[in-house]
Parts: sequence; structure tokens; C-alpha cells
Amino acid sequence: MSDSEPGLTPESIVRRLGLYSWAFLGFIVLVGVLAWLGIQGRIILAPLLLAAVLVFVLNPVVVRLERRGLPRLVGTGIALGGVVVLLVVVGALVIPGVVDQARDFAGTFPRIFDDLVVLAEGFLHRLGLRQVYLWRYEDFANYLQDPGNRDFLVELFLSRIGEFTAGVLELFLVAVLGPVLAFYLLIDLPRLQERVLGLFPPASRAEVAFVGRSLNVAVGGFLKGQLLVAMIVGVMLAVGYRIIGLPFWLLIGMIGGVLNIVPFLGPWVGGALGVLVAVTTSDPLTALWAVVVAVVVQQIDNHFITPSVLRATVKLHPAMTLSVLVLAGAVAGVWGVVVAVPLTATLKVVVGHWWRTRVLGESWEEAREAVVEETQRRET
Repeated sequence: MSDSEPGLTPESIVRRLGLYSWAFLGFIVLVGVLAWLGIQGRIILAPLLLAAVLVFVLNPVVVRLERRGLPRLVGTGIALGGVVVLLVVVGALVIPGVVDQARDFAGTFPRIFDDLVVLAEGFLHRLGLRQVYLWRYEDFANYLQDPGNRDFLVELFLSRIGEFTAGVLELFLVAVLGPVLAFYLLIDLPRLQERVLGLFPPASRAEVAFVGRSLNVAVGGFLKGQLLVAMIVGVMLAVGYRIIGLPFWLLIGMIGGVLNIVPFLGPWVGGALGVLVAVTTSDPLTALWAVVVAVVVQQIDNHFITPSVLRATVKLHPAMTLSVLVLAGAVAGVWGVVVAVPLTATLKVVVGHWWRTRVLGESWEEAREAVVEETQRRET
């Protein structure tokens, strides 16, 4: 965009930038309103999130079945049924071992707690804080045996029972409503896409469809890939800890895998838990091997698994990602942390496309390449 272009004057350029600025401000206000509504109605946020993940993951399967002649309704039923069967099989194989290890951990926890307190006191003493005394597990047990303290804890529990009930209700909604929403969305997805495109002027529909495909490649690829990466990281942590003979290897690996859904957390938390358990239940050599397992898993994840699985990602700086995670956790809790990165990636694709095509005058492909990074080019 230059002054030599027909019809463009400094006044028209300033006017256009002003219109774009007001439009951008309106967009930010709209995002803020939607975020406020999401926080107020966050009980429905988790089912919607699960439904969105299921749609992104299963829609390619449904499309393939549809191309082979199966009605979309039947293909959707087969895809969701396959997920249920997979979860049942994995649960039958994993849950008994996790329950046994959790029971053993509960019995060993007092000793682990006391060992960690001793290590913490030793560290504080080396810093010169020799008057510090940290409670042992027995101190907490004695505190709870006092009748006055028990009454206080009972009152505290009763005051929190409403929150506990809401949490149980939310979990039930996630488990039941999420797949139901995904079922109906998968069936009507082609018609929903046509209706969304119909909301835009005919001249803009091709561009909207292009942005939608970019979102599907980047954000959809992130959601699908992150689930697979989380499973692989959890299995690697569990197998590595099993090889070195670490207690509670399956429990720690599962925790690390689940937390790996949130970027940066999985290998670090799984590694930290592994080292803590090794320090308090085993010998120093096992603790050293736990560090080796955690570092090896993290390096394999960073250099091989994530680049191979997440073939397309939105370019987000690590500092921005961490800031978004902290802010989302403070505003919306656990579910805010889970949705923070996909939501930020979505906003960056949409806003980045608008800014680069409208203000900088780039082509659709140039705008997309500036925002979306692919390890292997794919058709959009």
C-alpha cells in the first residue's frame, strides 16, 4: 500500500487506519465479553472443550468412513464407539495397577512426608536458618486429634461441600454431555460449516473458508497431537521408571502424561515426582537414574515426538505461552489452563490474518506462513 496507488491519499490512509483501529478495538471488546460469559458459565466450558477435542480428533475418521459409502450418522457412531471401547480396554489394563500403587503410596506417604521435611530443614539450616522447625506427619496427626481442631475442620468441610458438589456435577457433565455434544456436532458438521459461511458476504466466503482451514490445520493439529504426545510421554516415563525399579512408576507416569496436555508441565512434573520419590524411598543412585530418565524423556519429546506429531503449530513465543497459562489459571482455574493455548492460537491466527492482509497488504498464504509453522507442508 503506497501513496502512488489510485485513490489513496494520506487522508484516506489515516481514515482507513482509524477504521481498522476501531474495528480491532471492537474485536477486543467482543473477546472480553465472550471471556466474561465463559467464566460465568464455566460449568458448561469443560463439556464444550471435550466435545471440540472429540470433533477435531474423530472428524477425519468420520470423513473417511463417509467416503467409503457409510452414512455420516453410522460413521459417527462407529468412531465414538471405538473411542469408548479403547477407553474401556485401557482402563481395564491400567486402572487396577494405578489403584494398587495409589494404595501403597497412601501407606508410604507418612515416611515420604517426613523425609521431605528433613531434607527441607537441612537446606534451610545450610542457609543459616537453624531455628526453623517444620511439622512432621505426626505433628499434623496430633493436631487433627485435638477436638477443637476437628470441629473447625468439620465446619470448614461443610462450608466447602457446595464447591465439592459443584465439582462432582461438573465431572458428570463432562463425562456425559461432552460425548453427546460431539455426536450431534459430528453429524451436522458439514451443514454447520455451510451455515457459518452463509453468515458472511459472498465475496468474503473464500477467505473465511481459507482461515477456517488454517485453524483446522494449526489448532486442530495441536489438539490432536497434544493428546498423542501426552500418551507417549506418559508411557515413556512409566517404562523408564519401571526399568530403574522406581516405586509407584505407573502412577507417576500417568500423572506426567496427563499433565503433558498442558505445554511444559508433563516431563517436568513427572521428572520432579520421580526424583522426589527416589530420594525418599530409594538410594541416591536410583534418584540419579530418575533424573536421567526425566531428561531423556524430555529431550526425546522436544526433538523427536512433538515435532513429528505436531506437524503444524501456531508460532507462540514460550514467554507468551507461560504468561497465558498463568493468567488463564488465575482467571478460570484448571480449565482455563487447558484451553489457554488453543484459544490464544485461534486468536493469533484470526487477528494475524486480518492485520497482515488488511494493514500490511500481504497475500493469504504470506499471512498464514507468518503465523502458522509447519514441519511438513500439507494441503489446506
